[in-house]
Amino acid sequence: MSQSAMQEITCPQCGKKHSFRVWDSINTREYPEMKEKVRNDEAFRYRCPDCGAAAILNYNFLYHQQEDKVLIFVDADGSSYEEMKKILSQKGNAFDGYRKRIVLSYNDFKEKLLILDAGLDDRIVEIIKASIWDNVEERYKDKHIDEIYFATNEDGEHGFLFRKGGHMVASMEFDMALYKAIKEAALDRIDAISKDDLLINRAWAKDITARLG
Repeated sequence: MSQSAMQEITCPQCGKKHSFRVWDSINTREYPEMKEKVRNDEAFRYRCPDCGAAAILNYNFLYHQQEDKVLIFVDADGSSYEEMKKILSQKGNAFDGYRKRIVLSYNDFKEKLLILDAGLDDRIVEIIKASIWDNVEERYKDKHIDEIYFATNEDGEHGFLFRKGGHMVASMEFDMALYKAIKEAALDRIDAISKDDLLINRAWAKDITARLG
């Protein structure tokens, strides 16, 4: 079920207060239009009626793409991880068979959606990205790259964006052959030891790679 409420927002630019719809949960089968509004940021973009200032509001919410059996909880402030981990780990309910994830930032959430829309397994993508991180830290430490994200351009081509201080400084193509090779060689073992893992990020990728040997 989708749940939302109007909350008072103080404009960071002019200090005026206005109401803004904040979503606790979003179900894209119940509200199909939200699927696109989430992806283009319209669902979270606040625009001040007085001064015109715009900002993306980051807060905790549950995203439920029911038609594809996907649940993603965004723990933007770090306050609900343990609670949601318990809830999403429960068995024998309507969410059995779902891809369930917890992400710790809005950017991580958007990346998960891009991976989902590309028809890829985020676990394999994170393993590839972790190896790229290792290479960057070994050979390009002087570039001070602090973010690497999976992305898709307007032509539908996949790749990774390298950012420093929120600005893109480089990019590289996504190696689909490598993705398929890792998936073919390791997916069964990954499923066997981590099928129910919720937080799929760089730390998870380093741990699972070590466990796979």
